[in-house]
Amino acid sequence: MFSSLTDIGFSLLVTFDLPALFVLFILKGAIIGKPFPTSVFLPGYIAVSPSGESIWLVILVASVGYVGGQLLIYWLAATRGVDVIHAIPRVSISEEKLEQANDVFKRYSGAGIFVTNLLPYVGSFVMIPAGIARYSIRRATVYAFTSTLLNYVVVVWIVLESAEFLLP
Repeated sequence: MFSSLTDIGFSLLVTFDLPALFVLFILKGAIIGKPFPTSVFLPGYIAVSPSGESIWLVILVASVGYVGGQLLIYWLAATRGVDVIHAIPRVSISEEKLEQANDVFKRYSGAGIFVTNLLPYVGSFVMIPAGIARYSIRRATVYAFTSTLLNYVVVVWIVLESAEFLLP
């Protein structure tokens, strides 16, 4: 399943370029696209980019897309509650995962948003309790965007440096 998702994702990226990257990362931020491997797609897209965009533009598009998806989750939780999140197709969040996100948000607030965005498969979940608590959308956006941008810069740097080191 992992390889077929990766193949589909790369096919879309090569065909539709930056708009596909943006949509893919919106889905990832909105929990729907969690199975898509960011650490593969982002540097991989940079390596095979059909139009040769700058690395910074690609990282910015991915970051804005991911945070846009997170803000969608925040908004849904704030306006409709957690039940609507469970109703999203292809989204399955265990009660344990929700409880963990709730605990992190209660304990750390905005810092919890920042830190969880640096961890794989965790970032968007904390936006659910943030939305329910109606945490400042401005602060949530700043924490989410800065940590996502930092995360993606580090991921791209590590992968590209590793590739440069391994390839003659």
